[in-house]
Amino acid sequence: MRRLVTAIVVALILSDAGVALADENVERSRVKFEISSDTCPRLTAGTTIKGSGRQRSVTTMSTDPNGNTTVVNYTKALGKAIDLKNGKRYRFDYRNSFAISNTTANPALYTGTMFDLFSLVRRGRARLENGFVAGFTTDLGTSPTFQPLYSFGDPLDFATGAARCDPL
Repeated sequence: MRRLVTAIVVALILSDAGVALADENVERSRVKFEISSDTCPRLTAGTTIKGSGRQRSVTTMSTDPNGNTTVVNYTKALGKAIDLKNGKRYRFDYRNSFAISNTTANPALYTGTMFDLFSLVRRGRARLENGFVAGFTTDLGTSPTFQPLYSFGDPLDFATGAARCDPL
């Protein structure tokens, strides 16, 4: 999620600098993660899971006649993972989307809503399911902040943005 926010911040900075950007930007990349019981209390003690897969992120930016900018992003990552402790194999599914806007009164502050979901499944049985809906705020110069509206599965530390059971 941190890489996703960084990419959006760079796009917005370039936009503010007068660099012409397309209305839609599609990025494809490989993702890797490692999650352990040290950071995710929902995993059995001593468990470490490594995963990798492919991610697709689509970002659209639009500016209304008043100069307010809206950024909408949808990211999806799918792949495989393995439990290093017992060799069990999993599939993961990660989804994240947000819509943020600024205002003419405060053009440097973008606010909106973020939806996030991460699941790790083995033969139809979920090992981990985490997600949240949060108010999302960024000023493009510091770390983003999240105000949780709803969450399940201990996905992250909302005060710091650090991952717990949602590694992407």
